[in-house]
Amino acid sequence: MENKTHIVILGLLNEQPLSGYDIKKLIDLRFRFFWNESYGQIYPQLKKLEKAGLIKADNKEESGRSKQRYMITSDGREVLQQWLGMSPEKESVRIELLLKMYFTDQRSSSLLTDYIDTFQASHSQDLILLNLFKRELESIPDPHHNHQNIISVIEFGIKTNQAYLDWCSETITNLEKNDEQK
Repeated sequence: MENKTHIVILGLLNEQPLSGYDIKKLIDLRFRFFWNESYGQIYPQLKKLEKAGLIKADNKEESGRSKQRYMITSDGREVLQQWLGMSPEKESVRIELLLKMYFTDQRSSSLLTDYIDTFQASHSQDLILLNLFKRELESIPDPHHNHQNIISVIEFGIKTNQAYLDWCSETITNLEKNDEQK
Protein backbone atom coordinates (compact mmCIF):
# COMPACT_ATOMS: atom_id res chain seq x y z
CA MET A 1 0.00 0.00 0.00
CA GLU A 2 1.47 3.30 -1.10
CA ASN A 3 1.82 6.11 1.44
CA LYS A 4 -1.04 8.60 1.01
CA THR A 5 0.32 11.40 3.21
CA HIS A 6 0.70 13.65 0.18
CA ILE A 7 -2.98 13.13 -0.74
CA VAL A 8 -4.19 14.02 2.76
CA ILE A 9 -2.09 17.18 2.65
CA LEU A 10 -3.28 18.14 -0.84
CA GLY A 11 -6.90 17.48 0.13
CA LEU A 12 -6.71 19.66 3.22
CA LEU A 13 -4.84 22.42 1.39
CA ASN A 14 -7.51 22.30 -1.31
CA GLU A 15 -9.92 23.51 1.39
CA GLN A 16 -7.70 26.30 2.76
CA PRO A 17 -4.07 27.34 3.34
CA LEU A 18 -2.61 25.61 6.40
CA SER A 19 0.62 25.21 8.35
CA GLY A 20 2.10 21.78 9.04
CA TYR A 21 0.87 22.08 12.62
CA ASP A 22 -2.65 22.94 11.41
CA ILE A 23 -2.63 19.93 9.08
CA LYS A 24 -1.70 17.59 11.94
CA LYS A 25 -4.42 19.08 14.18
CA LEU A 26 -7.08 18.63 11.50
CA ILE A 27 -6.05 15.04 10.81
CA ASP A 28 -6.18 14.23 14.52
CA LEU A 29 -9.55 15.91 14.90
CA ARG A 30 -11.44 15.08 11.71
CA PHE A 31 -9.93 11.80 10.60
CA ARG A 32 -8.93 10.10 13.86
CA PHE A 33 -11.34 7.22 13.43
CA PHE A 34 -10.01 6.19 10.02
CA TRP A 35 -6.65 7.87 9.32
CA ASN A 36 -3.53 9.06 11.11
CA GLU A 37 -0.34 10.87 10.21
CA SER A 38 2.62 11.91 12.32
CA TYR A 39 4.58 15.15 12.21
CA GLY A 40 7.46 12.98 10.95
CA GLN A 41 5.35 12.10 7.93
CA ILE A 42 3.79 15.52 7.34
CA TYR A 43 6.79 17.87 7.41
CA PRO A 44 9.04 15.92 5.01
CA GLN A 45 6.06 15.49 2.68
CA LEU A 46 5.40 19.25 2.72
CA LYS A 47 8.99 19.84 1.56
CA LYS A 48 8.61 17.23 -1.22
CA LEU A 49 5.30 18.67 -2.38
CA GLU A 50 6.76 22.18 -2.42
CA LYS A 51 9.83 21.02 -4.36
CA ALA A 52 7.53 19.27 -6.86
CA GLY A 53 5.50 22.47 -7.33
CA LEU A 54 2.28 20.93 -5.98
CA ILE A 55 2.10 23.40 -3.07
CA LYS A 56 3.71 26.72 -2.28
CA ALA A 57 4.74 28.25 1.04
CA ASP A 58 3.51 31.59 2.26
CA ASN A 59 5.01 33.10 5.42
CA LYS A 60 2.52 35.12 7.44
CA GLU A 61 2.89 37.08 10.62
CA GLU A 62 0.60 35.93 13.43
CA SER A 63 0.91 37.39 16.92
CA GLY A 64 4.40 38.67 16.12
CA ARG A 65 5.61 35.25 14.93
CA SER A 66 6.19 34.03 11.42
CA LYS A 67 4.02 31.05 10.55
CA GLN A 68 4.63 29.14 7.35
CA ARG A 69 1.38 28.24 5.63
CA TYR A 70 1.07 26.21 2.49
CA MET A 71 -1.34 26.58 -0.41
CA ILE A 72 -2.16 24.06 -3.10
CA THR A 73 -1.16 24.94 -6.67
CA SER A 74 -3.06 24.12 -9.85
CA ASP A 75 -0.66 21.18 -10.41
CA GLY A 76 -1.46 20.01 -6.87
CA ARG A 77 -5.18 20.17 -7.60
CA GLU A 78 -4.60 18.12 -10.75
CA VAL A 79 -2.75 15.42 -8.77
CA LEU A 80 -5.58 15.38 -6.22
CA GLN A 81 -8.20 15.05 -8.97
CA GLN A 82 -6.26 12.20 -10.62
CA TRP A 83 -6.11 10.35 -7.30
CA LEU A 84 -9.84 10.91 -6.72
CA GLY A 85 -10.47 9.19 -10.08
CA MET A 86 -8.60 6.03 -9.04
CA SER A 87 -10.23 3.05 -7.30
CA PRO A 88 -9.46 2.88 -3.56
CA GLU A 89 -7.05 0.24 -2.30
CA LYS A 90 -8.21 -2.49 0.07
CA GLU A 91 -8.12 -1.15 3.62
CA SER A 92 -5.89 -2.69 6.25
CA VAL A 93 -6.97 -3.06 9.86
CA ARG A 94 -4.63 -3.44 12.82
CA ILE A 95 -6.28 -3.66 16.23
CA GLU A 96 -3.71 -4.67 18.81
CA LEU A 97 -6.40 -5.51 21.38
CA LEU A 98 -7.69 -8.31 19.13
CA LEU A 99 -4.16 -9.65 18.65
CA LYS A 100 -3.67 -9.73 22.43
CA MET A 101 -7.00 -11.50 22.89
CA TYR A 102 -6.09 -14.07 20.28
CA PHE A 103 -2.85 -14.98 22.06
CA THR A 104 -4.03 -14.67 25.68
CA ASP A 105 -5.14 -17.74 27.61
CA GLN A 106 -8.19 -17.88 29.89
CA ARG A 107 -6.20 -17.16 33.06
CA SER A 108 -5.79 -13.53 32.04
CA SER A 109 -9.44 -12.53 31.64
CA SER A 110 -9.19 -9.70 34.21
CA LEU A 111 -6.32 -8.18 32.24
CA LEU A 112 -8.34 -8.52 29.04
CA THR A 113 -11.32 -6.88 30.73
CA ASP A 114 -9.09 -3.92 31.65
CA TYR A 115 -7.89 -3.65 28.05
CA ILE A 116 -11.46 -3.82 26.76
CA ASP A 117 -12.58 -1.18 29.26
CA THR A 118 -9.86 1.17 27.95
CA PHE A 119 -10.81 0.39 24.34
CA GLN A 120 -14.47 0.99 25.19
CA ALA A 121 -13.77 4.34 26.88
CA SER A 122 -11.74 5.53 23.89
CA HIS A 123 -14.43 4.58 21.39
CA SER A 124 -17.18 6.06 23.57
CA GLN A 125 -15.31 9.36 23.44
CA ASP A 126 -14.88 9.05 19.66
CA LEU A 127 -18.62 8.40 19.30
CA ILE A 128 -19.43 11.54 21.30
CA LEU A 129 -17.09 13.63 19.12
CA LEU A 130 -18.45 12.21 15.88
CA ASN A 131 -22.03 12.96 16.89
CA LEU A 132 -20.97 16.53 17.77
CA PHE A 133 -19.21 16.92 14.40
CA LYS A 134 -22.28 15.66 12.59
CA ARG A 135 -24.63 18.05 14.37
CA GLU A 136 -22.23 20.97 13.80
CA LEU A 137 -21.85 20.19 10.11
CA GLU A 138 -25.60 19.89 9.65
CA SER A 139 -26.07 23.34 11.19
CA ILE A 140 -23.66 25.35 8.99
CA PRO A 141 -23.75 26.41 5.32
CA ASP A 142 -22.10 24.10 2.76
CA PRO A 143 -19.70 26.27 0.71
CA HIS A 144 -17.99 23.33 -1.03
CA HIS A 145 -21.22 21.37 -1.63
CA ASN A 146 -19.74 18.26 0.00
CA HIS A 147 -21.35 18.21 3.45
CA GLN A 148 -23.40 15.14 2.59
CA ASN A 149 -20.22 13.25 1.66
CA ILE A 150 -18.55 14.35 4.89
CA ILE A 151 -21.66 13.38 6.87
CA SER A 152 -21.52 9.92 5.24
CA VAL A 153 -17.89 9.58 6.38
CA ILE A 154 -18.90 10.67 9.90
CA GLU A 155 -21.80 8.19 9.89
CA PHE A 156 -19.35 5.42 8.97
CA GLY A 157 -17.33 6.42 12.04
CA ILE A 158 -20.44 6.51 14.21
CA LYS A 159 -21.54 3.05 13.08
CA THR A 160 -18.02 1.63 13.42
CA ASN A 161 -17.60 2.99 16.93
CA GLN A 162 -21.06 1.77 17.92
CA ALA A 163 -20.12 -1.70 16.64
CA TYR A 164 -16.92 -1.57 18.73
CA LEU A 165 -18.97 -0.63 21.80
CA ASP A 166 -21.48 -3.44 21.19
CA TRP A 167 -18.59 -5.89 20.81
CA CYS A 168 -17.03 -4.64 24.06
CA SER A 169 -20.24 -5.22 26.01
CA GLU A 170 -20.71 -8.71 24.57
CA THR A 171 -17.09 -9.68 25.12
CA ILE A 172 -16.98 -8.45 28.73
CA THR A 173 -20.19 -10.42 29.43
CA ASN A 174 -18.60 -13.55 27.92
CA LEU A 175 -15.40 -13.08 29.93
CA GLU A 176 -17.43 -12.68 33.13
CA LYS A 177 -19.39 -15.89 32.34
CA ASN A 178 -16.14 -17.76 31.74
CA ASP A 179 -14.79 -16.53 35.10
CA GLU A 180 -17.94 -17.76 36.86
CA GLN A 181 -17.55 -21.22 35.32
CA LYS A 182 -14.00 -21.64 36.66
